[in-house]
Amino acid sequence: MASTDLDPQGLAGRIEELLEGITTDGGPAVGHAAEELVRVLMKFYGAGLEQMVSIAAAGAGDTIVHRMAADPLVAGLLALHDLHPVPVEQRLGHALDTSRRKLGSHGTGLRLAGIDDEGRVHVQIAGGGCGTDTIKDVVAASISELAPEVAGVVFDAAPAGPALLQIGVRPPSQEKVG
Repeated sequence: MASTDLDPQGLAGRIEELLEGITTDGGPAVGHAAEELVRVLMKFYGAGLEQMVSIAAAGAGDTIVHRMAADPLVAGLLALHDLHPVPVEQRLGHALDTSRRKLGSHGTGLRLAGIDDEGRVHVQIAGGGCGTDTIKDVVAASISELAPEVAGVVFDAAPAGPALLQIGVRPPSQEKVG
């Protein structure tokens, strides 16, 4: 199976599905044992991956680690084990920049509002209206690709700006000067 055939989020969903099936078929004790097995395997692979990143960085410098992190599958693994060389906030900023470029003028009202305690990213969208679902889809896809470790994306309406002040032209005076 080529790395391009692997979708990290699809695989994570499949793992959850399998664990649910094991718990349903084997009962809670078997389900807990299966979850513990997954945790131990994650620690094992995470420790090995951390060692590989250290060896690569020692031999070729940080450039090689950044090049590895450019691959979506490797980036997902690095992020999953807190080894990604680029901080999540910076990757989220890049995801919003990418979304703005894709959306053109429709992406000008996007702003990263932060990450909550549950690991969800909050993005503010100014304006809303026509095409909001498309905007949300583009932003969520960009975030998912560049920061796969986040727990989800929450879209909030941007706070209302100051009220518009209507300025008009006063009609000319009817009085004649004379």
